[in-house]
Amino acid sequence: MRLTAWYCGLFSLSLAVLFGFVYWTLDGTLRRANSELLHSKVKELADTYMDAGIPEIRWDASQKRSDEFLIRLSDAGNRTLFASLPYSDAQGPEALRALEGRSILPTERLFTVNLEKGGAFDFANTRLKNGFLLQIGRNAGRKRVLLEHFVESCLAVTFPVLLLAVAGGALMANRALRPLRDLTATVQNIVTTGKLDARISPENTAGELRELVISFDQMLEKIEDLVKGMRGVLDNVAHDLRTPITRLRGVAELALRNPGDLAISQEALADCVEESERVITMLNTLMDISEVETGAMKLSLTRVDVTRLAGQLTEFYAEVAEDQGVAISLSVAEKCVTIADESRLRQAVGNLLDNAVKYTPPGGTVEVAVNQAAGEVILHVRDTGIGIPREDLPRVWERLYRGDKSRSQRGLGLGLSLVQAIARAHGGECRVDSVEGIGSDFTLRIPLLG
Repeated sequence: MRLTAWYCGLFSLSLAVLFGFVYWTLDGTLRRANSELLHSKVKELADTYMDAGIPEIRWDASQKRSDEFLIRLSDAGNRTLFASLPYSDAQGPEALRALEGRSILPTERLFTVNLEKGGAFDFANTRLKNGFLLQIGRNAGRKRVLLEHFVESCLAVTFPVLLLAVAGGALMANRALRPLRDLTATVQNIVTTGKLDARISPENTAGELRELVISFDQMLEKIEDLVKGMRGVLDNVAHDLRTPITRLRGVAELALRNPGDLAISQEALADCVEESERVITMLNTLMDISEVETGAMKLSLTRVDVTRLAGQLTEFYAEVAEDQGVAISLSVAEKCVTIADESRLRQAVGNLLDNAVKYTPPGGTVEVAVNQAAGEVILHVRDTGIGIPREDLPRVWERLYRGDKSRSQRGLGLGLSLVQAIARAHGGECRVDSVEGIGSDFTLRIPLLG
């Protein structure tokens, strides 16, 4: 209703301004046309008088007498010497008497005489060389009638136009607000039911409102994905916490059933510490990943020799790899130094090496390669392990996600998520190319900063 009222108000104001402008223009045009006509006529008669005197004016008036003009010639004392009244104009004599009754002769070239019984005459006059005054008048009622007819026509048109404006305003407001009503209904439905799968169809909207509807639907999809992701993470966390907590309880119960056996109690405490460490590691890793996603992770940036760091980690995992019958090697093209958080970078590379060694069967190889190109430090961890199925590749970076083949190994499902989080915290990223049964190639890219 408010939009309709505003629309009608603006429309009415615009219509009034338009009618006022047309009225003012029409009135001015009629005034100019009347002035030009009277001045032309008085000049023509003045020239006639100068050539032939009053008889010629009398003859000219009698020959060209019409319903339009009142012609009067007076002397210096305003006494009428000659007058010609228009046909069928009852106001002509009154206008003549009004001219004769003026004590002060007009000095302006164009003036208006208002009559006592209503109406008015427009006059043009000119002073002749002998002091006589020649005046020619025309009834102003014709112009007034035309203007009144214009006003009546405008008033007659205004009411249906306003009705049309109300109908048009209501239709436009209804059409314009329909997407907003749908938007409100969708929000209320979400608030009431808690379901985020509601959407608004943008088919009946256009322009900015269509963009708003599309953006709102995209926002709902994003929120729905986030909520699903949070639920999935919570489900996975609950599932993965259940195992260590159940083990903690079982170990504690075993120790309670054998209160006098010191060895069993010590073993139970050791198992509890191990499982507690596992839970703490999971929670700390989840917090690290969340800090990166929210931009809250604080990095202790120093100059890091990535070549040296990769060599240390390769040497550290060499013994584990040898125990599993896996050959590990390091390939370095040149010394690569950048600005990074060394402990975080060590954590990321260590996770990649741990996964590579863990999922490579005996007789396989793990290769670490470090080089730099296009302003980046590029670290590859290639293995000849079990590989990653194609359907699992898009999800390997998700928190707590573990593929079917990875479940045979002990782990939290957070290593690769943490690697990606650390890479992005440094302005880089980690990618993977993998073929099931052949092996994987993880590529960590960090901007090269001097």
